[in-house]
Amino acid sequence: MNAFKKEKPFIIYGLGERGKIYYDFFADRGFGGCVAGFCDQRYLEMEPYREKPCYSYDAAKALGVPFLLSVLDRDSFSQIAQKLTADGCCYYGMEDIADYLGVDKVAFNRAYIAFFHDGRMDNYYSSAEEKRNLDIFWGEHSDFLHLFRQLDLTEVIELACGRGRHVGQYLDSAGSVTLVDILEKNIAACQERFRAYRNVHYYCNNGFDLKQLESGKYTALFSYDAMVHFEMMDIYQYLKDIYRVCAKGGRVLIHHSNYAQDYKASFLNSPHGRSYMTDGIFAYLAFRSGFKILEQKVISWGESRDIDCITLLEK
Repeated sequence: MNAFKKEKPFIIYGLGERGKIYYDFFADRGFGGCVAGFCDQRYLEMEPYREKPCYSYDAAKALGVPFLLSVLDRDSFSQIAQKLTADGCCYYGMEDIADYLGVDKVAFNRAYIAFFHDGRMDNYYSSAEEKRNLDIFWGEHSDFLHLFRQLDLTEVIELACGRGRHVGQYLDSAGSVTLVDILEKNIAACQERFRAYRNVHYYCNNGFDLKQLESGKYTALFSYDAMVHFEMMDIYQYLKDIYRVCAKGGRVLIHHSNYAQDYKASFLNSPHGRSYMTDGIFAYLAFRSGFKILEQKVISWGESRDIDCITLLEK
């Protein structure tokens, strides 16, 4: 990600959990200095967070810098945004502050997704291993399993493998397995978890291509519960490189978003962190990358109807 411009200060509106995560993200990249402090209605109760003060609204407004709203509830966000606008204050949501900072939006979102999953998802990774959650993908009547059984696992890549929750479901049926993830912590966890298996290989990549993997080698690639968050531009980069690494006749199974209610949708601001994508757009990108589209299945996720899709491709 391009360097943030340090001369671009802002105030984080809200010193709750999300506000702290936002600050930690900037500080993690050496740009905590951009954050002039926090603003919160409970400022009298708030201690400084990592030496950053918490101001009243009037005091924060007097600083004359933009606000970054860390409020996720849409109604609350709208109410605060209306107040700021009425008072002549500039504000941003996390999904568009990249413009103010002068950085690429796609790289910014990719970096934030990686950061959010690094150290803040332990409970998620634990619950994801529970049978009821694994059955979504591997239960006998699962749409995922129906399509997965059409893959040739001689040389398989699992993209965005997390901490390996799916690997045990297919490892004994696979020839060679290559686990790919953007997070070193996840790759390290998988290396420890599958240390007894000589047919498992590991690759910590950059989040948008597979440049270190051999061309024309792999008979299958799949990705579950991850690409639903990816930016469309990153998905297209991935698809082109996935096509490169696949053997002729190799198949690819991708679980992706089918959410198009808001063109600004991203991990930062949409239901279940879904990116802007549809079954048709994904098919178009895959076709432009060289793939044949074999099958698509639109699915619901929790109470969100038709929010996802799984697509089976062939080179």
